[in-house]
Amino acid sequence: MSTQRTLLSLGIVLAAIVALSGNCPAADDSAAKLPFFAGTPLAKLITGNIGRLLVLRSELNLTDEQRSKLVATVKTHRDEIRPAVRDVVNKRRALRQAVLAQPSDPTAIRKAADDLGKTIGEAALLASKVIKEARQHLTDAQIERIRQFGEGRDKSVDQWLNEIGNLN
Repeated sequence: MSTQRTLLSLGIVLAAIVALSGNCPAADDSAAKLPFFAGTPLAKLITGNIGRLLVLRSELNLTDEQRSKLVATVKTHRDEIRPAVRDVVNKRRALRQAVLAQPSDPTAIRKAADDLGKTIGEAALLASKVIKEARQHLTDAQIERIRQFGEGRDKSVDQWLNEIGNLN
């Protein structure tokens, strides 16, 4: 696995851990109740990844000190993270609008996709910086467990891609 993928995976996991570090309500299974969604490969992918994330959270055994330091690290960069995420969301919406526009304009779609790609790249650079700081608060064993989580997530996505390729 490349260093960038490892860093991005670590960033996603750290953000999720920080988000889940407080009291979390029971998982809402309303998506699974939708008749068109229940039992689909996508539903399995989503619920499986949520389940794995909750297992990872418990397996990491973060100390209160580690949790506090991780939260503080993310809070320190909040003013950088917020506009980066806002830019990604806005560029994604622009791409969606370009794709849905009638008549379709391939040039506009490519431009919107390029803009989104550049914005994701900038967000990844920020994530790399935050991850570098956050890693200092984790043990080697915790970092390895996060790496394994990323590999498992990649495998589940690969399985999902194989399943949707075999739909009749």
